[in-house]
Amino acid sequence: MLDTPQRPSAAASGPRLGQALLVALLALAVRATCIYETRQLPTVRHPVGDAAAYVDWARRISAGDWLGRESFYQAPLYPYILAVVFRLLGDDLIVVRLVQAAWGAAAAGCLFWATWRMSGRSAAWIAGLLLSLYAPAVYFDIIIQKASLDGLLVAALLVVLSRMHRVTSRWTAGILGAVGALLALTRENAFVWLPLLAAWVWARARPAATSRPAAASLLAFLAGVSVVLAPVGARNWYVGGEWSFSTFQAGPNFYIGNGADADGRYRPLLRGREIPAFERLDATRLAEAALGRTLSPREVSRYWLSRAFHDISADPVRWLRLLGYKLLLVVNRYEIADAESLFVYAESSWLLGALSVMLHFGTLLPLAVLGYGVAIRASRAYWIHGALAGAMCLAVAAFYVLARYKYPLVPLLVPFAAAGCVELWRALRDGALRLLSWPLPAAAVVAVVANVSVQDESRLDALAVMNTGVAAAQTGDLATAEAYFERAVRGHPASAEANNNLAQVLALQGRFAEAIPRYDAALAVDAALPGAEFNLAVALEAVGRIPEALQHYRRALHQDPVDEDARAAIARITTVPR
Repeated sequence: MLDTPQRPSAAASGPRLGQALLVALLALAVRATCIYETRQLPTVRHPVGDAAAYVDWARRISAGDWLGRESFYQAPLYPYILAVVFRLLGDDLIVVRLVQAAWGAAAAGCLFWATWRMSGRSAAWIAGLLLSLYAPAVYFDIIIQKASLDGLLVAALLVVLSRMHRVTSRWTAGILGAVGALLALTRENAFVWLPLLAAWVWARARPAATSRPAAASLLAFLAGVSVVLAPVGARNWYVGGEWSFSTFQAGPNFYIGNGADADGRYRPLLRGREIPAFERLDATRLAEAALGRTLSPREVSRYWLSRAFHDISADPVRWLRLLGYKLLLVVNRYEIADAESLFVYAESSWLLGALSVMLHFGTLLPLAVLGYGVAIRASRAYWIHGALAGAMCLAVAAFYVLARYKYPLVPLLVPFAAAGCVELWRALRDGALRLLSWPLPAAAVVAVVANVSVQDESRLDALAVMNTGVAAAQTGDLATAEAYFERAVRGHPASAEANNNLAQVLALQGRFAEAIPRYDAALAVDAALPGAEFNLAVALEAVGRIPEALQHYRRALHQDPVDEDARAAIARITTVPR
């Protein structure tokens, strides 16, 4: 049984630093092994997507641009920490991955410590092992991505919460506020946690367990939040003229996740412009074109929020179905990739591949439900953990779902999953399953929901393979890029993007005759695929099929009337005697 808060017990005095370090060393060894095994992946050598944006941003900061010139559009804490790493250790990305592995190991040690205080020694060891070996946690700790920092901060938050389960003081309340605010600067949807934590601090300080007044603890919590967020707000006001404690991307992201064409996952505002460098530019340009005037960052965000709410109000039934589907995506075992994918990394690492088969969200969540059912029965003070988990699920589903967005749930669930393992073993050993009369059926239902396939996983895996090929192509390794694109096409033949990328890499090698069928396949799936008509025309012209090339140049110009390359090609072909 989980220890009841406020009641001293053997578990409360048990955890020792040496034991936590042992857990951390195991986690570090696992992550270092996976870094070594995946070192040849193209995305390791050439970051793509948000990873590339974070590296570029951190390099600018480390070169001296610490203040920046625009209001924050993306969460700032991770790139600033990267910049510090660059200044101290250089910008070798393998070194950065090792640093992240170290703080991922520290997160495992923190969870060991917090779980011991909450549930005792057995659950603590299981929790430490779970996070040390949990495949998505290992994956996020070895890629350039802020989710790794999310894991450390949530684990630190749980250490403070486990302390406050037993004694509430102004110092711990202040630390809780500071850690919560830091988390909000890496994962913006963690802002929904701050009022819940404030309410919990008030509730914990109000009983007679502490002589300090509840108001003092609450003020200390708010002071901790302010110490972290006030400088960010002042900085945004100084460089951008508008006060914001975080970023101005809520509006565009909300529209992407809830607009009329939303499908629950990320899709760019303009096709073919998925990279972060274009996201802010496109959001601003489209909003200003629609309203006919220059807009501030706050006005851009409000424009996209209003568009999203317009689409929601136009068809609320569609939106409710979409929201339900996104909630299924949040609790599902499948990790929806961004530019990089656990699927690709697991193929390159036998250790990560083995761990991904055994430990995934579909095993973690049911165990956590079981453990939480026992915990909340032992003490209602654990309501805060359930409230945090529920709020995060809703906050992710309110926008769009990616694996890294839901990752803060993982450290939150691990202590209860560990307690669930302990309680299930005790019930089986003692023949007392009746004690789990409602937690066990609830966990069984959640296990089914979390492990059912709710999306085209083969398509998403193929797209992840394709993104790896893109990274290889950007480094000039066309042979490797071709191999990845061919795998992507085999995995999902109906992918217009994969066929188009394979065609392009063949064309770059001068193999235009082989590229033409791939361009045709891409356009057969998506006739409006950006750039495909023009690239097909180039390939047709290169092999001497001039009338067909002219036809596709004209289609390209029709799709994009400002395409000067297509216009010049048409003029060249039509003015040369043949």
